[in-house]
Amino acid sequence: MYDGPIRGGTRGGQGDFRWSQVANDKHRENYLGHTVNAPVGRWQKNSDIHWYNRDVQTSDQEKAAREKAEEIRRLKEQEEDALAIALGQVPKKRNHDHDHDHANGNGERAGVGTGANDVPVKKSEKDDEIERLEKEERKREKA
Repeated sequence: MYDGPIRGGTRGGQGDFRWSQVANDKHRENYLGHTVNAPVGRWQKNSDIHWYNRDVQTSDQEKAAREKAEEIRRLKEQEEDALAIALGQVPKKRNHDHDHDHANGNGERAGVGTGANDVPVKKSEKDDEIERLEKEERKREKA
């Protein structure tokens, strides 16, 4: 029975809404997001008020330094593995993740993070049990 709105188009003036009009409105405080989308005053001059929403741009020097550090890390790991083999030991098992920094000694990521990304993810009990069984198996193989 209901075929849609009687009149077409946007209702309530949504098509005519502009944040620039809100900036000039005396009741601009009544709009949610007015401080970011319709900034007024000296505090916002020459400042990026959308800084939290922008992607971080890295310079070529920072990228080159990161790549050099990664290469040095890989070389040290290779030397460590070669030394372990020469001494008759089993080389360390490493988890290589090329998009981020390598994992540190206790299995947590050692990367640079921000906010929630900086919090390490907790292992589940199942992962701990699997790790424990693998460790026991390696001990049996050594003996």
